[in-house]
Amino acid sequence: MAGDPHCPAEPLAREGTLWEALRALLPHTKEDLKLDLGEKVERSMVTLLQRATELFYEGRRDECLQTSEVILDYSWEKLNTGTWRDIDKDWRRVYAIGCLLKALCLCQAPEDATTVATALRVCDMGLLLGTAILGDILLKVAAILQAHLPGKRPAQSSTLEQPCTKVDVENPDLEKFPEFAKAPFLSCILSPGEILFIPVQYWHYVRALDLSFSVSFWWS
Repeated sequence: MAGDPHCPAEPLAREGTLWEALRALLPHTKEDLKLDLGEKVERSMVTLLQRATELFYEGRRDECLQTSEVILDYSWEKLNTGTWRDIDKDWRRVYAIGCLLKALCLCQAPEDATTVATALRVCDMGLLLGTAILGDILLKVAAILQAHLPGKRPAQSSTLEQPCTKVDVENPDLEKFPEFAKAPFLSCILSPGEILFIPVQYWHYVRALDLSFSVSFWWS
């Protein structure tokens, strides 16, 4: 999903409009850029998120960037305290807002395409490990960043268009999604050393049976 990071000498495409396009996605005030987090998120983290938001809206880029790094480091540890289904969704929201703030801070004063590619990779991490926040703002930010990378344009199936199912595959709500009961499927168990190729636009669901490490790559 991210662009080529090895192009430090290339100028940005339509550089003058990048920040304006990103800023247009955001709420006008810091009060509107907030998440209603549950009690499982420590008060200290809520305070840190509020502080990072204040720094961003005050234009204190370097301090906001540093604070967002702290948010990401701490929430990353929380995301790795158990299986994915056991992690409280609010911690994925914390991780996503940390990625959003970091990506935006990087793009406030981009020096070259490498900076934007780095911000795009940050968005990718938020999309992979976080969850939807603020009307899927990370998807929208990623699409804008892709469009501003030189020589790289979103493919026909761009990040903005990549769908995510709202169905809990293992415990589906058939009243809300009645057609899901009719969906055909194939299932398999991968053993160590095996690989599974999933064709483009094929819906898929994965669950680890024990400790594992997964890598996703989107071919353009």
